[in-house]
Amino acid sequence: MPAFLIIGAANFYGRALVEQLCAERPDDGSWEIRGVDKVLPQLASFPSDVLALYATIDYRMGNLRCAAFLAQAFARDDGRAWDFVFNFGAEQKFGQAAHVYDQDVRQLAARVAELSRGARVLVHLSTALVFGAAANANAACAEDAAADAPGALARSHADAEASARAAGVPAVVLRPALCYGPGDRQNAAPMLIMGQLSRAGGSAMPVLWDRGLRISTVHVADVARAALAAGRWQQARAGAAVFNVADGGDTTNGQLAQAVGALFGVEPSFQNVAVNFMAKRLGSAELAEEVNQSLLGPWMDLLAAHGVANSPLSPYMDPEHPYCRLEAQPRGVDGSLITRTPGLRFAYQHPRVSPEALRPVVEEFQRVGLWPAIPI
Repeated sequence: MPAFLIIGAANFYGRALVEQLCAERPDDGSWEIRGVDKVLPQLASFPSDVLALYATIDYRMGNLRCAAFLAQAFARDDGRAWDFVFNFGAEQKFGQAAHVYDQDVRQLAARVAELSRGARVLVHLSTALVFGAAANANAACAEDAAADAPGALARSHADAEASARAAGVPAVVLRPALCYGPGDRQNAAPMLIMGQLSRAGGSAMPVLWDRGLRISTVHVADVARAALAAGRWQQARAGAAVFNVADGGDTTNGQLAQAVGALFGVEPSFQNVAVNFMAKRLGSAELAEEVNQSLLGPWMDLLAAHGVANSPLSPYMDPEHPYCRLEAQPRGVDGSLITRTPGLRFAYQHPRVSPEALRPVVEEFQRVGLWPAIPI
């Protein structure tokens, strides 16, 4: 009977892993699945069908910063170690203070790595943001590209990767590209909101930066499937394996904008040379401020007009968001190694970002009352 422990089971990535495990488990109840996180699923704005899945697993809420709680989360009644430990609990939100990332990424990874000794495999979720501008200069980053980690979030994840690799058990480090899918509130969500605002206003959707700049993408369901596939493959091996997770579409700024535009029936309007020149002259913080001020008001008005009283969704982009830094730091990620590794048997089910793949994101937000109920 395999036993799975998910740290961060109620966040964007952890939810996808819970869904994947529940889809694969046999009906005889022989799989043990425990999820832990700092929030109750009932307060995470999940739709009813997803909430029903959490009722079928052993879910425990507590403070992931608390060493005692983590130790209790790892403890099993029979005293045995977990077969699969997934550390999906690291902070992924942009714009947090350095000490928050230190506690919720680096220190969490160190504690999870220590508690995972005896497990058959540890799967650690990192981020492709560890790759910097130099690595992206000429081609999409492979796993061996320099991880020069620009920004506090990326540096903390690079340190956390080191803890996972040194855990003393078979380990996998996954580095997802810009990730979208049901529940995404910060990655592709701001551009989706921009598409909705453009449709409501009957205007073209303004898009910054050159259309050819890389901004690799991956669907969150593929991240969950990659975690399971890589974990099963690595459990019989020693050491640590590192895999990027990015679809084969080699997404560019133009392709992402076209997919969003097609979803909302609006045409992307790439800014002219003069506008892009001014954007390049601004720092990422100044650019984010300009964009955010122009979008926040109309979004709040649209929410109010459709009876959405309280929504965590926002067009706001923190200066650390990869899109704000896209011109200086393109985000090309080569996610093919995980598909080419003998015996791993993984293929992306979402080979490229598309209107069809983005539609469920908006429709789910509409179902749970966080998005205006405007047919798309």
